[in-house]
Amino acid sequence: MNINKNEIKPLLTPSDALIELDKIRLGNIEKGFGIGSEKWDKHILFKRGQFNMINGHDNVGKTDVLLWYFVCLARRHNLKFNIYSSENTQKSQVFKLFNFWTGKRMDKDFLKDERGFQKTINEMTDCFKFIRADQRYSANQILDIATNNPADGLLIDPFNSLMTESGNKHQEDYDTCANIRIFCDTTNTTAFVNSHLVTQAARNVFPKDHEYEGHLRPPEKADTEGGQKFANRADDFWTVHRMTQHPDLWNTAEVHVRKIKETITGGSTTQRDSPILMNWDNHCKYTIDGKNPLSTFYNDVGDKDLSNLGKESNQHKAMQKMSYGGHDEILGDELPF
Repeated sequence: MNINKNEIKPLLTPSDALIELDKIRLGNIEKGFGIGSEKWDKHILFKRGQFNMINGHDNVGKTDVLLWYFVCLARRHNLKFNIYSSENTQKSQVFKLFNFWTGKRMDKDFLKDERGFQKTINEMTDCFKFIRADQRYSANQILDIATNNPADGLLIDPFNSLMTESGNKHQEDYDTCANIRIFCDTTNTTAFVNSHLVTQAARNVFPKDHEYEGHLRPPEKADTEGGQKFANRADDFWTVHRMTQHPDLWNTAEVHVRKIKETITGGSTTQRDSPILMNWDNHCKYTIDGKNPLSTFYNDVGDKDLSNLGKESNQHKAMQKMSYGGHDEILGDELPF
């Protein structure tokens, strides 16, 4: 990442923080942006210029939860996002964003409504840009692209896919985290960085006689591949978890908020056994405590013929099996993405 050192003041005094401190003194501190969910907004708020880290087991829906969150922020606050997701195709990401944006299923509810389909794509184009994933990048290259294409948020998904530029991975991780923080500070962009886990985390299951005996435990911060250093450097840290093989809870995402650096601007950690619970609904919505934060933002688009309501297409059954651990039979080779 290119930084003009001549533009950076090397030393600061207490007076340089006077404006922000005066806001605190007068009780006028600006809170982060919520999404209209009491449970979510109690723990997670969008704050400009932050470095947020997310970890979780593979196939639990980390990217899906983040894409849904971005749609909530785009709909409610008109925020814009740059997305780099090297393990997902652009079409699969747009497909999911589209479903969250409309609360309907692209391949089922828009067979006739081409106009509504195109209108939605145009609306989303104003809010989401994708960094091409047909080549590899270093962290500094991603940050340079994001600096030259300003947005409110940046997703790096996953951290582990970034190219290394030295032989000392441990030190390079620290340097990369430092550069992400500088990027967030200097551009006022909020970075969300997804990460995989160490192998040992996949062996940590609930013990015998526990109600979830044999199912994977939610990982801790230190279970992140590369260790605790990422939690040390991040402002906020979440864990996204899902018991993919549970017969009843396979479609319930858990968001464990492990760290909130500045609670004065809102947010708090979740209690150990009380994560944010998100129920996956009809392949296009999440509900929290039975409420959908996006319900008042949907446009009148989609087919008006409701004769197919409740009938799942083969593509969505396959998507459920692939991404959300459904227990239906595999449907031939018709995986959509």
